[in-house]
Amino acid sequence: MSQGSRNAKSRIALRINSVLFLLGIVASGPALAEGPGQTGDSIPTIPGLRGPRHSKSVQRKLQMRDAAADGWDTEVFNNLAGAQLKRLGKLLGHPDRIDVAHLRDLAADDISCTPLRPKSFDSVFQDGAVRVRQETKPSQEPSGPLVGLESFVEAVKQLALPFGGDSRTRVKFKIVTVEPHPDSVTTVAYFHAAGWPSSGAVQQNATWTCRWVRGANGEPPRLTWIGVDQFVETTSPAGGKTLMADCTEAVLGQNASFREQLLVGLDQWRASIHSMLDIGFTGPQGLSVSDINGDGLDDLFVCQPGGLPNRLYVQNPDGTATDVSAEMGVDFLESTRSSLIIDIDNDGDQDLVLATGSDVFFFLNQGSGKLVPSAVVPLPYALAISAADYDNDGDLDIYVCCYSDPDRATSTPIPYHDANTGRPNVMLRNEGRGQFIDVTELVGLNANNRRFTFAASWEDYDNDGDLDLYVANDYGRNNLYRNDSGWFKDVAAQAGVEDISAGMSVSWGDYNNDGLVDLYVSNMFSSAGNRITYQRRFKTEVDQSIRSQFQRHARGNSLFENVGDGTFRDVSVESGTTMGRWAWSSNFIDFNNDSHEDLFIANGFVTNEDTKDL
Repeated sequence: MSQGSRNAKSRIALRINSVLFLLGIVASGPALAEGPGQTGDSIPTIPGLRGPRHSKSVQRKLQMRDAAADGWDTEVFNNLAGAQLKRLGKLLGHPDRIDVAHLRDLAADDISCTPLRPKSFDSVFQDGAVRVRQETKPSQEPSGPLVGLESFVEAVKQLALPFGGDSRTRVKFKIVTVEPHPDSVTTVAYFHAAGWPSSGAVQQNATWTCRWVRGANGEPPRLTWIGVDQFVETTSPAGGKTLMADCTEAVLGQNASFREQLLVGLDQWRASIHSMLDIGFTGPQGLSVSDINGDGLDDLFVCQPGGLPNRLYVQNPDGTATDVSAEMGVDFLESTRSSLIIDIDNDGDQDLVLATGSDVFFFLNQGSGKLVPSAVVPLPYALAISAADYDNDGDLDIYVCCYSDPDRATSTPIPYHDANTGRPNVMLRNEGRGQFIDVTELVGLNANNRRFTFAASWEDYDNDGDLDLYVANDYGRNNLYRNDSGWFKDVAAQAGVEDISAGMSVSWGDYNNDGLVDLYVSNMFSSAGNRITYQRRFKTEVDQSIRSQFQRHARGNSLFENVGDGTFRDVSVESGTTMGRWAWSSNFIDFNNDSHEDLFIANGFVTNEDTKDL
């Protein structure tokens, strides 16, 4: 096996091990069966061969996929209840199937529930494109709980009513709490539904508290009570128009590179491109938008994984964009993680900076968008780059996030939730004419600098005239480097923004319009982490402070309000901004031009068949 293949596999194994460690289900369980041609609950081997064909470490990891093998009965129940809720969700797009026959296996005959869709709403926001309504306080509801299977059928029909029978309706439940009782089990789940009826788009969000009676003889559990809270319904009342429309194909579709390269999924490319080229499967590549040829129209640079050429699309007056990658000389096959289109030599046009698998490349714009290489800084495994004039000398400097070095054994996150074994980030000072030098240690940015960084962003949060730096780290605590006239000090702990979680992006914005810039950090929300870390049997050998850190790690995103005295207040929960799923990126942006900063969050991971391992 090549070194590149070993590195790729080690990174995948590292993430699997890390997630399992977070969930706390790596410690116990019965021994694996080791009969001929099998390895317990693992991958089958060739018939006729004696003994297990996998190492014991692999066998143990495979066993961890079975919650019952480790004695995690709450996770076994989560799988059963989740399957029942999934069946219920599928009915919302098919109201003709919402009847006693389809619901009898899901609910007890004497089920009771609050209305699944409130009878009265408070309008909390409305403009020309979007209307948002939330439930009136339950105490104002004119009637009590609904009782009986027939009443439950009607409640489900009312929930489905806004979707108009649209078969494209998608429903997702995320169970975040499982609490067993002697004769029942209580779960708390986040409910999300989205559909596109003829009247426009509809979205529903709520929290469901469900009580279940266990099934006998291996049968699935049945619902006996549902309490709905925090119900919010968003619709697009303006003639069925949505706030945003996908115009990707209209802009790029005439380019062969779009049809033949970008529309092909990573799974297909990974089957034909060797892993040593660092094609990966998570797609961490970024993009940049700016006017690179000086015609007043924004252009698009798309970073690509190893073995696929980077793409530069120049916008045309009609709104389409043309691929000029080859003629501009930027279609090289180096694995490129991120890019910046900025003016690094102060000549009035936009230059290009790229972070690749081995170096940071600088290209100077010679006018009309012609790019020529000016400098190369060797920085293996650079992941993200950001630009700012940190020393107020009039030119842009570059901060490089380097994450980890899989070639070194010390790159494993230790400890998982508070690691300091990543690859150091680098501060590059602009010396003019597109030349840069490493000043990381010189300016104090070497402190707390090995924490597996995903992203960094600049802002003058303390209004002292120089730019400060917030660093979002995947495995370690986050950093807030206060800039004091060109010297940096990590003040994250004192400022209240260490945010021990899986930091993936950072965005600054004044969300409450008080004149002070606030901070939003996207993290990894984990429904499994929320369920397991609050169980009494989770990590009983450590004190509550450590368990609290694991619980915080799974909570989700964070919004910090700038108090104005150099500190921040965590308003994540009260503002309702924690649930961003597996949130890779976030941005404050005023989508509807009402002078209030909105939040956009890009999330997801690998979209394949659900293996029930998270």
